[in-house]
Amino acid sequence: MSEPSLVLKKTPEFHDWYSELSETERTRVDARLDRAKQGHFGASRDLGEGLLEFKWANGMRIYYSRKRIQGIDVLVLWGGFKGTQKGDIRKARRLKAEYEHDLEN
Repeated sequence: MSEPSLVLKKTPEFHDWYSELSETERTRVDARLDRAKQGHFGASRDLGEGLLEFKWANGMRIYYSRKRIQGIDVLVLWGGFKGTQKGDIRKARRLKAEYEHDLEN
């Protein structure tokens, strides 16, 4: 019996960030998001107020929300790297508020 698959929605902003990654980085992101769909989130950190981040040893980060809205289990908001983390978290919080508001209304 296979595990239920979670529904992930990636924002256009995430897609823009993702498109700038190297092929190796995209492969790592894809593998991590595939595991998340199966409920395996690995090394994640709770940033408060419903915002979480996936972390990699190379400093890469992906910011997401796990609030279930309209059949979406995980909202993949934004990505970044350790060096731009403060600004990336601010942007992810803004995107989270915007997208969750839009989905709830």
